[in-house]
Amino acid sequence: MDGSSLTRPKSGTDTIIVRHPDFYFSDGSVVIIVEKTAFRVHQSVLARHSEVFKGMWDVPQPQKTDTYDGCPSVVLQDSVNDFVDVMRVLYDAFHFDKIRPDTSLSHLITFISGILRISTKYNMQQLRNKCIAIIQDKFPSSLRGCDDVLTRGIQYVPSEIVRIIPLARETTVPKVLPWAFYLCAHISVDEILSNTVLSWKDKSLCLAGKERLWELQKKETHSFLLDFKQAPTCTTGCQARVMVPRQLKLSDIESLRINPHPLEEYTDWKSLMICIKCQAMVEAQHREGREKVWQKLPSLFHLGTWEDINKDQSC
Repeated sequence: MDGSSLTRPKSGTDTIIVRHPDFYFSDGSVVIIVEKTAFRVHQSVLARHSEVFKGMWDVPQPQKTDTYDGCPSVVLQDSVNDFVDVMRVLYDAFHFDKIRPDTSLSHLITFISGILRISTKYNMQQLRNKCIAIIQDKFPSSLRGCDDVLTRGIQYVPSEIVRIIPLARETTVPKVLPWAFYLCAHISVDEILSNTVLSWKDKSLCLAGKERLWELQKKETHSFLLDFKQAPTCTTGCQARVMVPRQLKLSDIESLRINPHPLEEYTDWKSLMICIKCQAMVEAQHREGREKVWQKLPSLFHLGTWEDINKDQSC
């Protein structure tokens, strides 16, 4: 942690410090001051979860050290709301149980954001890993995880999706970014441009990614719907009689272009009315195409490769 993140409370000032109503314990051994709010907590509790807090008072202290209410004190340059969220986790073993399977994505992101920021900054690895696991349950980093969230039918509201991108960048959780950007590519152009959460760089990545996803959907995953080619071993002339491409109207194609979804698994094979050989071929093409799209997904949004992402998050 950067030493500039820690300052000592100045003595002889008129600054009014308010004691937090829930986390100012009479037997606390240290006082943490965040945004003029004092938390009297236990150094042993902080040290158990954080290498940074463990070392903060391990070194010999000078005879004249800053104190508050008779305890060693330090000022942190953090959000008081974020710090309160972390205190709730440290002093309530069942705090994470408040997240239920039906918890909305908006509430979920609000719940873990502060904990993730503080745990990342102060090297509270167990809390950080817990937050990441909760996020990745909704923002997968594998094709199998992608299939799982699609099967569960998770509802992704645009205003909720965009919040995860700056949070993931700030806290170095790049594994959630490819799926987050993929989802944002389904937001209308006007909504992306007017969004107040995303940076202009991320807005441009969403817009460019939207076009790239559409190209991959046409060429790799759903080409049989737009330009059907029969199997070389076909003996029934499927290409001449298949009706699928002819059934797609211009409005249907435009809808696909605006909302590209190459990772959507196609299952209505019987409706194609093609022979077994042709169906086996297009199923294989579709399956392989989805795998190709997943492998390319990070690069579509200038995030490197999956290998790069895994290394970055491990650092």
